[in-house]
Formats: sequence, C-alpha cells, structure tokens
Amino acid sequence: MEFEYNQARLATVDRGMLRRHFPSFLALSFASTTILAVGACSTSSPQEGRGGAGFDSGGFATGSAGTSPASGRGGAGGSAAAAGGGGSEHGGTAGVSGGSGVGGAMASGGLGAAGAGGAGRGGGVSAAGGMTNGGGSAAGGRPSGGGAGAARGGTTSTAGMSGMGAIGGAGDPMDNPPPPLTGTTASVSIKVTRGTTISKVSPGTAGFSFEKSHLSDGFFTGTHAPLIAMFKLLGPGVVRIGADDVNNSVWVPSATFVKPGTTSPNVGTAEVDALADFLNATGYKAIYAVNMRGSSTPDTAVAELTYVIPKLGANLAAVEIGNELNLYGISNAQSIWHSFAQAIRTKFPDTLIAGPGDFEDVNYCTQFVSGEKSLIDIVTHHYYRGQAGTSTATLANLVNPDSVVTSGSQSLASSVKTNDIPGGFRLGEANSYSSHGQAGISDALVSALWGIDYMLTTARYGSVGVNFHGGGQNMDGNNCPNGVSSCDRPFRYSPLIEVDSQVTAAAPLYYGMLLVSQLGAGDMLGTTLTNASNKNLRAYAVTPADGSTKVVLVNFETSTGINATIDVGGSVTSASAVYLRGPSLTSTTGVTFGEASVTAEGSWAPKPAFTLAQSGTTVTLPVPSASAVLVTVH
Repeated sequence: MEFEYNQARLATVDRGMLRRHFPSFLALSFASTTILAVGACSTSSPQEGRGGAGFDSGGFATGSAGTSPASGRGGAGGSAAAAGGGGSEHGGTAGVSGGSGVGGAMASGGLGAAGAGGAGRGGGVSAAGGMTNGGGSAAGGRPSGGGAGAARGGTTSTAGMSGMGAIGGAGDPMDNPPPPLTGTTASVSIKVTRGTTISKVSPGTAGFSFEKSHLSDGFFTGTHAPLIAMFKLLGPGVVRIGADDVNNSVWVPSATFVKPGTTSPNVGTAEVDALADFLNATGYKAIYAVNMRGSSTPDTAVAELTYVIPKLGANLAAVEIGNELNLYGISNAQSIWHSFAQAIRTKFPDTLIAGPGDFEDVNYCTQFVSGEKSLIDIVTHHYYRGQAGTSTATLANLVNPDSVVTSGSQSLASSVKTNDIPGGFRLGEANSYSSHGQAGISDALVSALWGIDYMLTTARYGSVGVNFHGGGQNMDGNNCPNGVSSCDRPFRYSPLIEVDSQVTAAAPLYYGMLLVSQLGAGDMLGTTLTNASNKNLRAYAVTPADGSTKVVLVNFETSTGINATIDVGGSVTSASAVYLRGPSLTSTTGVTFGEASVTAEGSWAPKPAFTLAQSGTTVTLPVPSASAVLVTVH
C-alpha cells in the first residue's frame, strides 16, 4: 500500500507540485538567443567543500513605448522614475529621459514612440513576455521614431522577471566593434546545429549553497542589502541551506542571533523568520536541510518543519535530510534517511524532498535513488574537481576537461528517467577544490571560466541547476578566533566575499554565474568546432523562445587569443558581444563583465555591448585569452 500510495503521489507531483513549488523553473520568454563557448570542464575527486553566494538586482523595467512607467521594479531598492523625472530606479521612460538609476547606472528612458531617445541605459521595447533588459545598463537598441539614445538602449519587454539586470542587443552594425587581438592568435570556426535540441538551460541555473549555521549570525535577513542585491542581480534562483553544519544543527525555537562573524548550531523561529524575509526580498527559493545525526530523530525533524514549511511557504523548494550520507561511516545511513523521509512525507505530503546529497559517488547516488524513488522528488549530488592542498588542486586540472562531469551527469540523467523523478537532478553543492578552495585558483578569474563551463556542461546532460557553495567565519571548521584575518580555513572558493557576516564584494566565480544568468533559459543546440585541436576553447549555443541565438565562448588559453567565426545556421541581421575577462587566469582582482565590475553594494553598470561583423549566416569576433564572451545573434 505504501508503494502504491507514493507511486500515485509522484504521478501528480510532476505537474501540480512542481508548478506550486517551482514557478521559477517554468519556461520563460526571452528576447534573444545566446551561444556559449567555454574553455574546459573539470574532474572530480572526493572531499568536502563549498561554493555559493548571491547576486545583486539590476531590476527589470516594465515601461512601454511612448509612456513612462508609474512604477518600475529594478535596481537595488528605491522608487521608480516618474515620467521625465530623475528617479532612483531602472524603469526607463519612453521618449523622455529619466534620471540616474541605482548603483550609478543611468536609468534614462527607453525608446520613445516619438521624440528623442533617452540619454542613458534604459532600453528599447522588445516582445511582451521577454526578459527585461533595463537592469544595470542595457547596451544597444534604437529609439522608435526619434534620435538615437546616447550609447545605450537595450531592449525592455513589457513583461518580465523582476529584479534581474540584463544587457541589451546590438545597435547599428559595427558602430562599436571590439578591439582586435594582439600577440599570439589562432582561428577557430564554430558551427551551430539548428533544428535539434540536445538539452535545455533551466531558469535559475546558477544557484548558491551555504552552511546551515549561517542562519544564526544574521546573514540571511530582509535587511542585508548587499546580499539581497547580489542575489537579485542573477534573477530568481535556488539557495540551498545545509551542508556539513547541518550535522550539528539543533532546533531550538527560542534561539536568538549570535554576534556577526560567529555562529551557533541552534536554529529557531527568529532565524527562520529572517530567512523567509530574505527569500521574499530576493525571489529565491530554498532547499532547507534538517539534521539526521546525533540526537536528531524523525520527530525532531517534523517539529522543526512544522514551523519552517508554512513560514517559507511557496519559497520552499524542497527539504533535504542530512548531508553527504556516504561519508557518515555507518552501514544503515540509508535506512535512517528513509525513516526521516517517510515521517516528513506522512506529515507534509505536498512538500518536496531532495536527496541523497551524496559526496561525489555517482554510483552511491543512483543506487540510493533506485531504492528511495517513492520518496525523492529532486535528485541532488555533490561535485568537486579535487581537494585543496593536494597535488590535484592545480590550474591545469581546472581548465582541462574532466570526464567525470560528463559521465556523472549522464548517469544522473539516466537515473532520473528510469526512476521517474519529477524534479530532475541538480548539483546541490559544487565548487572547484574542496576544503574551501585553493588559493590563487579557486578565488581567481579561472574559477569564473570553470564555473561557466561546469554549469553549461552539466546542463547539456540534463542538470536543472548548480548550487555553488560558500561561507564565512567560524563555520564548517573555519576557525576565526580574532576576526576574518585569523581564519585558518577561509572560504576561498565562495562566490561572495564576506566579513563579519556582511557581504563586501563579488568574487570572480560570481561573474561566471552572472554571465550564465544573462544567457537565460532556452533550448541548447549542438556546436562543432573546427581547427580547435590543442585549444582550450568551449562553445555552447542556446535558443530562447523567440528563436534568436545566444553563444558563449570561453577561452582557457593563457596567452593565445582566438579569432572566432560562428555560423549560426540562419540569416544574421545583428550580433553583439559582452566579455568576461581579467588580467590573467590567476588574477584575483580586476575581473569584469561587460567592461564593468559588480560593486560592493551589488550594483552592476555594464558598458554598451560590442557590435560584431556579420555576413550571411556567420559572425566574427575576437576572443582574448583568459576570457569568456556572450554573443547575442538576431
């Protein structure tokens, strides 16, 4: 009876539950297509580690042509620009210039139906339902029936996802070409195979993972403005709360916050209330973990979730039980997990369960899923390329392909299909090198390029997202007795840099997440590279719902630039490029995307996209060494 009951429940979860719990995963309409080419995959080695962080909100403008929005969401807080006035938000006015936007990005109006275009980064009008591009600053675009807006215009749809900044398309052909390459160069051709979808890039592909103890220090609140802004800049996604510290977590309803920069295993109603405020402020959903070790029992887990589930409401993506069970060193870990999962399912039949969240053992994961398929709604698996401080933690290993990424993703996809898991699989915790990362690699430009490649490689084989792990002081064995400078195991791989439980900067990995968020959701197409032997170049192609094409090229070469020719398989009317780059692969500072950095406050004001030469079905562009480029083709 239990098996029959759960099989019937799974049959309904596929549509009903996922619509209720995963609205951000539904298909979105985007205004352009992007192709990606990336430098390399990576390889796996067992250890613990973390990656994670959040992004700022650029904001989606909702103004339509010829009118100024009375209110527009965007930027990091503030009110929308009124018609012709200087507001502090990104909702551009139509035909009338606005004022300055949040974080220094000009919010001046989009394309006027009549009259001159605005003098800033507002954005033109694109198809309704598309992603708005009024976020930080949008590049390209032209006014409708008036003079060209100064430098930036971009496109802004009449309906879109709020909170996420985007870069617009190209303006007039070759009015802003990228600078040519210098030094050693090579030529590579990329052919996009149209008409055959090989996979999909899901909404919210770039996600975050954090230690559960981070709930105790006031990190996740509705008033942590830089963290909220960093998250919103990426758009709605999934944050996972759990990891190693969930194994010490205790539900104490009366628990109070501890001093910033310190942590406690105790979690209570105040911490959950603050998490709920944070999720409401960012539009994110949480995978929330409960402890299954020590004195924890199914009853204690149910008691905690009795408060958590209604409090988080629709912002609860799933519940996770424990962390990396295959490292517990006990023979009955799965049976204990089962008892917790069954109690949760009985008490909360509409709540999704994610698991097993194993550490790097794909065989363990797939066997676990086969045995627990009636209780698992989302498969989670953890991945690291190797362990920091060992001979595997090298630059070469991070830029070269890891066959485990491909084979592991294929095995997970097969398990999902065979066992009819409705929520698919996601890399619930991942990063470059475990034990909090390798200095000069995990915190450098190469981590951004690797992150792009990892997200898109796993998406190619069926992943619905990657949660990069991160953290701060006095958690997961990172002892910091006298402030951040005294930490003995700092989270070098974290996408966000924090001091005393406050975000202070975006790390290089964050920029890779930002690029993929700008790519958006859509169908993935196959790509074929010619003359690319011995070149660390990767290419991915995605077509959003509007039929345009987006391509990303990631060049892992240390000193060789690539002159790339992309054949998109259809007539090209315009093409633009936005670059992610820095001084070198091992640079820990000076990383930019769209020729701009993300500020400590979480704002991002990219410069106009470069316009590319095109002929027939092809576009050409330079791809400097140690860089990635997002190409948008119409």
